[in-house]
Amino acid sequence: MYLDALTELATWFHAMDHTNYARWIPVHLRDMVTLPTAHPEIAREFEAGNFTIQKTTRQFSAIPIHQAHEQNNAAIKGDGGAVGLTDNSTALRRWMIAGPEIARLIGEFEDEPDFRNTPPDTRHHDQSESVQSTFVKDVQSMVNVMEDFGNPFQEESQDLLVQDTKEIALPAALDALRRAHEVGQLHFDNFVRERLVERTKPLEDAIHRHKLKIFGKPQKVPGKGANQVKSLKNDVNLFSRLYIKCQNRDGNLKEFFQHETQASPPALSDGGSIRQGAKSDLLVCLEDV
Repeated sequence: MYLDALTELATWFHAMDHTNYARWIPVHLRDMVTLPTAHPEIAREFEAGNFTIQKTTRQFSAIPIHQAHEQNNAAIKGDGGAVGLTDNSTALRRWMIAGPEIARLIGEFEDEPDFRNTPPDTRHHDQSESVQSTFVKDVQSMVNVMEDFGNPFQEESQDLLVQDTKEIALPAALDALRRAHEVGQLHFDNFVRERLVERTKPLEDAIHRHKLKIFGKPQKVPGKGANQVKSLKNDVNLFSRLYIKCQNRDGNLKEFFQHETQASPPALSDGGSIRQGAKSDLLVCLEDV
């Protein structure tokens, strides 16, 4: 099931131009498929479930071996003791030897009966009352939204649209989506045949991008600070040019600075939008009166 699901995903990696996944997922699939013949002893261990670690007595809480290594690293790095080790090979070797032992000591210290007044909990972490109550609230909130606005999964329109924004895709995008799986499957098969079976192309060879446009990428809206900096830069350039011209042509600088240089007065407008204020700000003016 794992290999079938990953193979199906690999076709979409090729179709949607995720080149890193498209390049290395087939290599991983080949290694897993050939594992029973290339390394039968490792395959038997995998089938027996010996690829996870049980760190606690909680049910259904086993984690992969590499994740356990990362947690051990986090236990060491928590006090800043593993910072900059990659720059010092001697310190790195010492840490590789002593790190797991230090992590074990920390774990034993935290599990001491003197520091834990309650018996060990064997339930899964999602079986607590707080987690279950939060889950019920989230489900009820989704049901309420669907009852008020309608179930988006019952949409009977033939258009391709985004569920939350109701943005309708163009006919070209609909056609691209319909043939995306076929395109991805074709290029996935060619990739495996050329690079892993026949080996007529190197694995690092460039992967063709399809650039299928399903939905347009949202335009990045510049922040308020970026708009202010841009406006100030424009004002600086404008004033510097006009100031030089006034000096060369004997212009009146007092009259020059009396004119507006923006489409909207800065006192009333903030980046083209009217400035919003609070009524309480008027109290300062009224107190002076």
